[in-house]
Amino acid sequence: MCMCNFKKFFFHINQLHEKQIFVCQNCQKHFANERLLRDHMRGHVNRVACVLCDMVCTSVSSLKSHIRFRHCDERPFHCHLCDKGFKNAYDLHKHVETHNDSDAYSCDVEGCGFTSRTLQTLRQHYKRSNGTLKYKCHICQKCFSWSYTLTLHLRKAHKLSSHSRFRYVTS
Repeated sequence: MCMCNFKKFFFHINQLHEKQIFVCQNCQKHFANERLLRDHMRGHVNRVACVLCDMVCTSVSSLKSHIRFRHCDERPFHCHLCDKGFKNAYDLHKHVETHNDSDAYSCDVEGCGFTSRTLQTLRQHYKRSNGTLKYKCHICQKCFSWSYTLTLHLRKAHKLSSHSRFRYVTS
């Protein structure tokens, strides 16, 4: 075992498995050594209050972030395809995906056929369906994860319509 891993191992043992005798006087949390307690105490000491609400932050940078997102209307990140503005680059990136002319993302489960303009929507699809195809079209045998997508398929692909809801049996 190299010396750096040896030191990390002993630090781990001391931090997690030794008796934690150092106690924070503010919140009664226990720590294995004085350095960990000191690091923790900075969170109690370094308090920066927002003048616009009752939020208290542990650093000036986190306070600036809080003010920008909660109290400012400034949106410096602008979409080059429309007039919308955003507070950060991540939100702008998610928005720009919605301008895709075609569905840029598709489900890789065989027979699913789900497509979307955004990666976020595809991820939601995976979470909801767990990759299972439970509903099968009785006309073309195409499979779907949800009953409503089968309904849309029946109406669009096979021109079926119904004033009442379709009823399905899962496969």
